[in-house]
Order: sequence, then structure tokens, then C-alpha cells
Amino acid sequence: MKKFFTVLGGMGTLATESYVRILDKRTPITCDQDYLDYIVVNHASVPDRTEWILDHSKPDYNVDLIEDIKQQSLLKPEFFVLICNTAHYAFDKLQAATDIPILNMLEETVADIKNIKPGAKKVGLLATRGTVESGLYDKYITEAGYEEIKPTPEIVDMTEDLIYHDIKEAGHSDGAKFHELVRKMVEEQGAEVVILGCTELSYAQEMNPETTYPVADSQSIIVDRSLELGMKTQGRKQN
Repeated sequence: MKKFFTVLGGMGTLATESYVRILDKRTPITCDQDYLDYIVVNHASVPDRTEWILDHSKPDYNVDLIEDIKQQSLLKPEFFVLICNTAHYAFDKLQAATDIPILNMLEETVADIKNIKPGAKKVGLLATRGTVESGLYDKYITEAGYEEIKPTPEIVDMTEDLIYHDIKEAGHSDGAKFHELVRKMVEEQGAEVVILGCTELSYAQEMNPETTYPVADSQSIIVDRSLELGMKTQGRKQN
């Protein structure tokens, strides 16, 4: 296979499945051959990213991802897609492991806010504790000229309950919990648009779409970027 891209997934698996579903749904097709060529690496056993970020004595997820990147680089994909916001904590280290570009989900997400909510100044963030406490999104948000609204400890707890208990452990989302998180960020914290900074939250958005308040869905945005680049590199025409 030539002119393909590689998806670094499995963090978690339901979120990766969501990415693939949305990508395929958005691909303009009239036959089997119109779908994009890509490889999905569903490395579900990669250590938890948040655990390592908060405690470096825990297993380092970067070891597994770098191995995946080096293995896949031998196949010469056109680009990589990393389906995990929190894993971007060591983005520079991961990119240094290959000459093949890795799409930066955080950068792409913040860049798209101007299209989602033109004129917005206050951007809220819903994400794992690792992403929030490490300030992973901070530079992207501030350099783009926005004021960042971080979740309260209560909202972080609620977010991780949805991510870890409902989605990662039980295998399903809870629409009421998800919508309440977004509502709190907008109505109680003053955010004008809310970044869904975890692909499990993107899975929740796919299962129970938020239609009342504007959200910047990181996975949906990286799907669009993947589709754009994939169509271009594979010589397909977008409608």
C-alpha cells in the first residue's frame, strides 16, 4: 500500500473507533475504492498517560508510542495522527522519533476555534487531570490570543468520572453527565466556547451531541484535517 497514513490509537479504543467512524462517514464515496487508505494501530496496552504525567515513577507511555512510530515509519506513511490529547504532553519527543510529520491535535483544535465561535475571547477546557494540570493546552490558547478558562477541581472530578468510569471502564457514555460538564463551563465559568480536550469526550459528543453550547471537538477537528491531507496525498478530490 502506498500513499496512506497511520493512526496511532487505542488510547482508548472506543475513542479510536469513533475517529474511524467519523472519518469514513465524512469521506465522499461512491464505491469501496473511494475510502482513504490508512493503518490503525490500536495499541490498547499503552500505559495511562495521565498517571505518568502526574507521577513519573509510573510506566512511561512514550516508550510504547515511540516504538510504534519507529515500526510504522518503516512502512513510510505520509503522516501520523495521534488519537489522544494527553499523549501530546511529549509531542516533541514523539516527533523527534521520525521524519514523518505527526499532526498536532491541540494546535489544530485551537486554530479552528475562530471558525466555531467567531469573536470568542474566553475559551474553556474539559480534559483529563493530566492535560489540565500540566497546562498542555495553555500555550496554544494564549498564543492564539484567547483567555483560558480552566475547569474547577469539581469539574475535573466529574470529567474524569465520565472518561474513566463510564467510557473506559463501563464501555459507554453518559449524555446527561457530558452535557452538564459543558453547561457548567459556559454558564458557571464564563467560557464562550469549550474545547473537548480528550478523545473520550469526543466519543461522548458523537454518542450524544452537544447542541446548546459551542464546543471545539478535538477529535472531530483532527478528522477533518486527516481527511483534507489524506485526500490530497492520495490524489482524491474533495467535493
